[in-house]
Amino acid sequence: MKRIIQLTTIICFTLVTAVTVHAQDGFFSNAKTLAKGTGAIGLQPVFLTNQNDMMFIVRGAYGIQNGLTGHLKLGVFDNETYFGGHLETDINRNSDSDVDVAVLAGVYSYGDLGLKLGLNLSTDFEPVSIYSGVNYQPLFANETIHSVLIPIGFDIHLENGIDLMLEGNIPVNDDASYLESITFGTRIYLN
Repeated sequence: MKRIIQLTTIICFTLVTAVTVHAQDGFFSNAKTLAKGTGAIGLQPVFLTNQNDMMFIVRGAYGIQNGLTGHLKLGVFDNETYFGGHLETDINRNSDSDVDVAVLAGVYSYGDLGLKLGLNLSTDFEPVSIYSGVNYQPLFANETIHSVLIPIGFDIHLENGIDLMLEGNIPVNDDASYLESITFGTRIYLN
């Protein structure tokens, strides 16, 4: 447990002090999909560093079938509401690789309608999963905003069916700057 606390402190310090850490709702998950019939609820505070503000997101996930998970999320931010949903499927579930790979696609509303497309890669160092990938989030406002982010995060799997999460996203382009943030939280599994 002492080692987990030390690792968490180091990663938190690194993410907080890095000027390039950014995100909106990000992945908030490793690349492992939920087993069929398994659910999870996530609580995710998001610090929007470029906007100097905060959003709070409540997430739900459900294993539709083995290898396919549905996600819904609702976020509150000043006078704006963020709502979204996406499907995530693992694309190497029968592989012997130590790296899990999942793709995701969905829609969201954040004042205007947008899409979320991503590639999530993760690996486990029990009890910690480390993940990264690419997240493309076009927002169809008056002029389409093409945000591209690289999420970097980890989750600590506790024995009681709870994960502790920390994530940051690095913007690849200027359009992603409004998504600057650091996010953390917890995911609770429901069987």
